[in-house]
Amino acid sequence: MKNSLFSLYFHKIRHFFQNTEKSLLKKQVGIVILSLCLAALCFLNAQEESHIQKGYILKREDIGGAEYSLPVQVEGLSPKKKETLEVTVSPRLYSKSEADALFSKLHEQVESIILSEEESLDAVKTSLHLPTYFQKENIKASWSFSPTALFNGKEKWSVEDHLEQILSYRAILEEKGKIHHEMLNEKQILEGELELKLSTYIHTEKENKEDADLENYFGTTDDYLYSSPTYTFPIRILPEEKTSLESLRDALQKNIFLLNQDNRSAEELCLPKEIRGHQIRFSEKKSSKYLYIPFLGLLIAFLLPLKEKEEKKELAKRREISLTLDYSELVSKLVVYLGAGLSLRNAFSEISKQYSYLLANCGIENHPLYDELSTLLNQLKSNVSEGEAYLAFQRRIALRPYNKLISVIEQNRKNGNKHLRTQLQVEMEEAFETRKATAKRLGEEAGTKLLLPLFMQLSIIMLMILYPAMQSLS
Repeated sequence: MKNSLFSLYFHKIRHFFQNTEKSLLKKQVGIVILSLCLAALCFLNAQEESHIQKGYILKREDIGGAEYSLPVQVEGLSPKKKETLEVTVSPRLYSKSEADALFSKLHEQVESIILSEEESLDAVKTSLHLPTYFQKENIKASWSFSPTALFNGKEKWSVEDHLEQILSYRAILEEKGKIHHEMLNEKQILEGELELKLSTYIHTEKENKEDADLENYFGTTDDYLYSSPTYTFPIRILPEEKTSLESLRDALQKNIFLLNQDNRSAEELCLPKEIRGHQIRFSEKKSSKYLYIPFLGLLIAFLLPLKEKEEKKELAKRREISLTLDYSELVSKLVVYLGAGLSLRNAFSEISKQYSYLLANCGIENHPLYDELSTLLNQLKSNVSEGEAYLAFQRRIALRPYNKLISVIEQNRKNGNKHLRTQLQVEMEEAFETRKATAKRLGEEAGTKLLLPLFMQLSIIMLMILYPAMQSLS
């Protein structure tokens, strides 16, 4: 029975959505159903992310966490409606006993934290690692170093006898643990005390609740910065271990420094010829930049064929553009001369003569097309047949428009020149359209090439504007 009712409802719903006459109503119902599903999902998600746990408990952030605010609704304050409150939940703090236990634990681990495994505080030959903050424990650390004695070989200097000299070694240890071993000579050992003080915020409970309520009313807090006692660690800093070469170099450098300081009144500085039994020879270090010149020559020699190849390619491209632009002019002149009654051979001759005159008297630039026409006429004068001369002209230029022109000329030369002028007029119109398209393309390429210098000028102008503004702000 239940299955039959379910199938009946299912068929009704499917029939409703398949009915094309109620398309708008179907869209409205679909939108409402979708919005209800989304609302249900949001409600379930909000229930899962609820901060209020069973028993009206709010979970604090762990030690070192952040404070957060939570809007809550309160029932029972007003009989008519719920009231909205903003509840601020602060992160957890240590109690005094927890802080003392943590201070003691860190104090016991200090030596393993600040030193590597191979070293001890009795003989420090490298740098220390002095953390100023323990993130996991949320505890701050402050370090200080006080030198107490200095061993010069067998002699010991104490603070009581050589206060100034020993206090000058306080800078040997930086705040983060870097040790300047170079401040010590080979036979010197520095003794001192490394002091550590830990601190963190703790919470203390008030004994008198009325006093606590009064302090909270005036905005005071129950948590304060709590510090550990000062922990002191005896430390001995040894000079940096050096190889024999490093030791000799330092000795030589120190010797040269002393010679330079002691003989400032002399006109010359005499370098030492011996150091610790080693004979010393000096020579001035010359620049070795000249070694780059052969590599530069090899690079230029390698790139030179590429440059010539690129230049040939550029010349071929210019020749092709010139021949393409001059094609329409050649066809139009052929149409004019053929219309005036000249033969094709004489038309080519007149065109070449006119170009030679302009080249000699008007100073126009050289055009590859007319050079090829001169070659064509010279071949015709040397008893080469017209067919062979035209085909050689076609092979030398090797461009599609000229191939078509020679094909038309050869076809009419064999069949008669009756329709040659008409065909050339059609070809002339196409040639001028091609010339327009070529000129337009060349203009676009020139505009593209100008973009780089334009952007460079814009960058310079922007820098000229921004630099004074940034200077005035700083």
